[in-house]
Amino acid sequence: MDEAVLERIKRIEERLDTLEKIIKATGTPPSRSQPLSLSLKDMLDLPSSLQKTMLTIQELKEGTATEVSKKTGRERSIETIYLNQLVRLGYLSKERKGRRIYFKILRYY
Repeated sequence: MDEAVLERIKRIEERLDTLEKIIKATGTPPSRSQPLSLSLKDMLDLPSSLQKTMLTIQELKEGTATEVSKKTGRERSIETIYLNQLVRLGYLSKERKGRRIYFKILRYY
C-alpha cells in the first residue's frame, strides 16, 4: 500500500480511539457543537498548510476565507479549500451569515 494511505489510516484510527475514549467516559458521542480536546500532537499531525490555516483561525476566533487569506498571504480559493478540509476533518465549523461563510474552531487544544 502507498505510504500516504497508510499514514492517513493511522490518523483515522487515532481519531476513532479518541472518540471511543470520550464515549466510554461520558456514555454519549460528542456532538458537532461540543468541543473536544485536540492535543498538540494532533495539531502537529496536520500538514503545514492546514496548520497555518488553523493557527490563523485561532487568532481570528472566527473568520471568512478572505480574512484568513489576508493573514496567510495565500489566495482566497486555496484558503477556502483548506478551511473546508478542516471542517470535514472536524476541527472547524462553518456558518453562513448573510452572504458570507464564517469558520471557527470547533475543537480546542
